[in-house]
Amino acid sequence: MPRSDAMRDILRLQERMNRLFEESLSRPEDEEAAFAAGAWSPTADLLELSDRFVLQVDLPGLGRDDFQLEVDGTHVRLKGTRRMERHPTPAHFDRVERSYGFFARTFQLTCPIDETGVTTELVDGLLQVELPKRAGGAAPSRSRRRRV
Repeated sequence: MPRSDAMRDILRLQERMNRLFEESLSRPEDEEAAFAAGAWSPTADLLELSDRFVLQVDLPGLGRDDFQLEVDGTHVRLKGTRRMERHPTPAHFDRVERSYGFFARTFQLTCPIDETGVTTELVDGLLQVELPKRAGGAAPSRSRRRRV
């Protein structure tokens, strides 16, 4: 392996470790419990536009009743459970690589959002949440739990 490839791999590993360390320091209690139990964590992208945030979360195999979305001022919390499929006859797996169980993710936004304007869409395992920014940065209202 050329020296430049090895250095690039080391830098990527360092970036991943830094990200994991930063996430573990800012993790709320329910996420901390899920992380300690070895639960999976769905991947997400958070985009900030001038008038809204767009949150996209990979939730393969989940239906609308498998998770909850809660919006509270500048925080968005997503939690749920991904269950292993039931097979009609006992199955022997040669390999199990997908993760299952409880998950919880919390996203801190840079400004309050208008909870009444939140829209969600779940298509082919991708959850997209549109979070409009609150006009004038007014104080957030009480927590609003939104079921998708």
